[in-house]
Amino acid sequence: MIEGGGKNATSGVLWAAATAWSYSLSSVVGKDLLAALGAASLLFWRFGIASVVLWIAVTLWHRKGGPDPLAVPRLRSLGIGVLFGSMVYVGFVSLKYLDVSVYIVIVYMYPALVVVGSSMLGHHKASRLTWASLGVVMVGVVLTVPELFGGVGHISGLGVALVVLQAFMMAAFMIISGRVLPQHIDGVVSASWNVLGGALAMAPLAFGGGLVVPHGSRLVSEVLLFALVPTVVANVCFFRAMRHIMPGVVAMIMTTEVALAMMWSVIFLDETVTGIKIVGAAVVIAGVLLAQWVNVREARIDPQADDAFQTSPAV
Repeated sequence: MIEGGGKNATSGVLWAAATAWSYSLSSVVGKDLLAALGAASLLFWRFGIASVVLWIAVTLWHRKGGPDPLAVPRLRSLGIGVLFGSMVYVGFVSLKYLDVSVYIVIVYMYPALVVVGSSMLGHHKASRLTWASLGVVMVGVVLTVPELFGGVGHISGLGVALVVLQAFMMAAFMIISGRVLPQHIDGVVSASWNVLGGALAMAPLAFGGGLVVPHGSRLVSEVLLFALVPTVVANVCFFRAMRHIMPGVVAMIMTTEVALAMMWSVIFLDETVTGIKIVGAAVVIAGVLLAQWVNVREARIDPQADDAFQTSPAV
């Protein structure tokens, strides 16, 4: 629960940054797993294991005085989880047709869709500085994948259509989550319902197409890591971030995943990073910092109208 029942912009930024860090590991861990298990089986194990872990944790927590995981709008929470699982599946399928460099540029149009969608729905009127920070972030994302403009061969129309669909689904997921779920729900509870919905969405596809069971200590370890960090940790951090700051700012902060994924590729996959990609990562961080400053500034000017009112001074 949030102390004092209020919101804290700094806490929201930190939770969103932790979300980006957690999700960024999926690009490294999931690379081998997708080829070995296929999209449906991989995501079924990912969400299934994460669901078991989270529901055990939240049940034990409730017995010790924590929040009741059943005292929530169950159908809405489960439905959002189904949307999340379906969105992730669409993204994995698109990677069969697109280079990762093309995929990552297109899918990161979703922060713009979140800002535009939130503004059109009247949930939060985006300021000029918010639009400016969004533009900086988008420029940085493009700079991190210069291969897109140097020629990457034939681009699949189906692949592009799928990843654009995923971007719209991600934007819808963030906007709907921020509007229909009560903000008092703890992030662990929200994450438990979210991954359960994801597992239910993947079950028909996994079993219908023949469920692939991971074998070998290395593969099993990677599946467990994939279920725990980019799923359990990422979901908890995401929903806690959404309790403090508006969806558009969360989306922009999460674009740091691009720079983080690039760093993991150097450390774990021995890939080479060019100077322009380093510049791009720096631009992404600059845009995120600008978004954070705008968020705190708007909270101080109009705390009741802003979705990111903070109850304690920013760090």
